[in-house]
Amino acid sequence: MRVSPIILVAVLVCAFVSSARADDAGPGRISTLTVGPGKTTAALYWTAGGGDCASGNASTYEIRRSTGSITDTNWQSATVAATGASASNGSPQCESLSSLTCNTTYYWVVFTIDSSGNRSPLGNVVSATQLACVPSSPEIFCE
Repeated sequence: MRVSPIILVAVLVCAFVSSARADDAGPGRISTLTVGPGKTTAALYWTAGGGDCASGNASTYEIRRSTGSITDTNWQSATVAATGASASNGSPQCESLSSLTCNTTYYWVVFTIDSSGNRSPLGNVVSATQLACVPSSPEIFCE
């Protein structure tokens, strides 16, 4: 069977356009982040965001931390503290982090990433000072 060159070109153009179509709607920013500091641990709580602005589901999340304020211009220099699968849009999420330093102030932010690799804008940045390194200071974990 011989395929017409016109049909072949049409099929190839269609396949190229479909694969080249960009996901223009990136994930929504996380604006609900809170943190509970322990002695050398912290529990971060937030509401999962959408994969396309406020709709759908994001694929993953990325938590970054720094001992200085995190901004739109320096977030890439903040340490990646954790990554994981994002919960369904609107669902609560919590991540327990350890190996932090007592009496140190950390700044935290959570980004969401959609299935096309689009990253959310910078969300609310929260800070908390780890508790004192004394036996009575508790460690904090997700419940």
